[in-house]
Amino acid sequence: MIDCKVKDKILNKIVNESPEMTFGFDSEDSKKIFGYNSEIVGSVLDYFESIGLIDQDKFLDGEILLEILIPAHDLVSHGGFTAKEEFLTKSIEHLLLEIENLKQIIPERVEAINAIHSGIKDGLALFKPIQK
Repeated sequence: MIDCKVKDKILNKIVNESPEMTFGFDSEDSKKIFGYNSEIVGSVLDYFESIGLIDQDKFLDGEILLEILIPAHDLVSHGGFTAKEEFLTKSIEHLLLEIENLKQIIPERVEAINAIHSGIKDGLALFKPIQK
């Protein structure tokens, strides 16, 4: 499974080892370089490109050349994908507490508030595996 830890490991590698803002490698060496097979690394890099972290050129001989963009450096300096998911989880937990407080303030809307609370709580469960 490609989770935030996998994405962070690959992102940290390419950002921290790219003083010239480029990172080149042969896809056959993905396991040795990143610790994951070329399919996983390729999928993660395609995702990074789709969200504006890198530009990549793939050559017929298997060579991949990455241009590391500024948003990639920003994401690493702010804790990566793990920090983003932890922040989202904590924000949702805070929202759930605020909804509980609303039940006390607006008792006539308890049914609607409970429905909202339940939906958010179900969504939060999607993030539970990443928590420590």
